[in-house]
Amino acid sequence: MLGILYAMITVLAWGTWLAPSQNVPLKNQQIKAFYVGSVNLILAFLISLGLGLGQVTWSGFWLPFLGGLIWALSGLCAFTATHHLGMARAFGIWAPLNIMVSLVCGVVMFQEFRNTSWLNQLLLAGAIVVIIAGVLLIIFARGGDSGPRPHQNRALGLLGALGAGVLWGIYFIPIKLSGVSMWIGALPMAAGIFTGSGLLVLLGRQSPRLERRGDYWRIGATGLLWTTGNYGMLLLVGHLGAGKGYTIAQLSVVVNALVGIFLLKDPLPGSRAAGMTLIGCVLATAGGILLGNLNK
Repeated sequence: MLGILYAMITVLAWGTWLAPSQNVPLKNQQIKAFYVGSVNLILAFLISLGLGLGQVTWSGFWLPFLGGLIWALSGLCAFTATHHLGMARAFGIWAPLNIMVSLVCGVVMFQEFRNTSWLNQLLLAGAIVVIIAGVLLIIFARGGDSGPRPHQNRALGLLGALGAGVLWGIYFIPIKLSGVSMWIGALPMAAGIFTGSGLLVLLGRQSPRLERRGDYWRIGATGLLWTTGNYGMLLLVGHLGAGKGYTIAQLSVVVNALVGIFLLKDPLPGSRAAGMTLIGCVLATAGGILLGNLNK
């Protein structure tokens, strides 16, 4: 039951985290990452304060902090990829790669699925194929991005997408290797995310100031939802393992797609694109349920 609870928290929060700040005008996406990192750090500090800051030691600080820096670097890779390839193509590369990298790390570093039956391994492979097929169907249901992209550099965009695929697939690994509680390790990870995203804003040479006062509340809500999903994902990984936990967390794309269809009307309900998206949601969810019931 705990695994189901953590999965629901992660999928619902990460599936909706972008919605509050959808229409907030930003000079670049690094600014959004900075505000998300800021909210994440504040909440992590308050939670750690309630648990006892004395539990955060220097020996247990650096690995989770490194994980936060990796997350920020992943963001830079993702921004580069979407700029040169478009969101659909870039996401279509890094999302399946996130799943494969987290599974490989689970097998190689944490001995997951090593001592299981051949039938279980076959079901594992089938679940992953179904999840990736569903995710890709959701991503490309609207036909991808259209029109030329300014200053397009496909090679650089591909490198960015590959970087996001690998780095976002491992950013939670350092906190797992540290052996500290996910609740305690989340604070140094949040410090790493804040530090890395702050450096990216400085490199982007754009002021993080927003146009309207209400924009701060909207982007703050985005940070709150992402942070909630991140805590859920860390707990899910701790409960189910790196491979299973992080893969199930990627089902947040299903919630995001459903919000797009039924609330934002993008794509329009009843359209061919909406039908393909719903088929993708069913496939990804079915694969996730199968994966969640497999033994490590």
